[in-house]
Amino acid sequence: MTETLNWDHTVADVTDLPAAIDYFNSKGLKFIAGGKHEAWGTEDARDYFGLNYLGLITVANPERAHSFTYENNSSIFTAVEDYFNGLQRFTTIAIRTNDIAATRQRLQELGLEVGEIINGERLTPTGNLIQWQMFCVNGELAHYLPAPFFIQWGRDDDSRRESLKSQGIIKFHPAGELFVKRAIFHVTDPQEAAKQWSAILQSEVTREGKDFIVRLGDKELKFEHGDENRLFKLIYHGAKESQQLRLGQIRLDLEKEK
Repeated sequence: MTETLNWDHTVADVTDLPAAIDYFNSKGLKFIAGGKHEAWGTEDARDYFGLNYLGLITVANPERAHSFTYENNSSIFTAVEDYFNGLQRFTTIAIRTNDIAATRQRLQELGLEVGEIINGERLTPTGNLIQWQMFCVNGELAHYLPAPFFIQWGRDDDSRRESLKSQGIIKFHPAGELFVKRAIFHVTDPQEAAKQWSAILQSEVTREGKDFIVRLGDKELKFEHGDENRLFKLIYHGAKESQQLRLGQIRLDLEKEK
């Protein structure tokens, strides 16, 4: 099987999930409650833009959220830390693979310390159990930039898309026919960061002035100079009117097609 990678979703940590949903939906988005991750003591809400979605995650059970380790759970562990530190910001992005074992082996061969493949699940508000496989990178990339994590769903893309449409989860947005086009990372060494992500994603790096871009399908990861060493902003195209949405350190730019 040929390994195929796609940008699956982005994780944003929030401290008050209902308030975050209300804010974004007041701007023309359509977040709905996703359900609880019982093993981690967390819960989320999500808004789909095709198969790519933005997930807002928070702590639902503080005792359970303190009970798991960083290894094999780095992205969720960071979300829990952010909750207790009062931070609202992006964690990282999830990369969808069609062969999670092959992806993990390849990253090991690159010298990355990868976690075990684990089974994830969440219970939706309607009682449906959603399951997947995933693994995290047990550590950061250069200059403490959080690494992506990797996920494989139990169904192929076409069947998942049709199922999500039939459930009304992939739906119309009042703000427009939105689709994510670019993730902007602020990093102290854009060239090195792009080089690492290029190797991870098996994609070439191109230069745009002082910035570096790694393409993943029809989407782009752009690495600009900045001190945060974090995912800084998401750019969405297809908006009826341009908007800049801000919640804590979470930044979404909705751009009108010209």
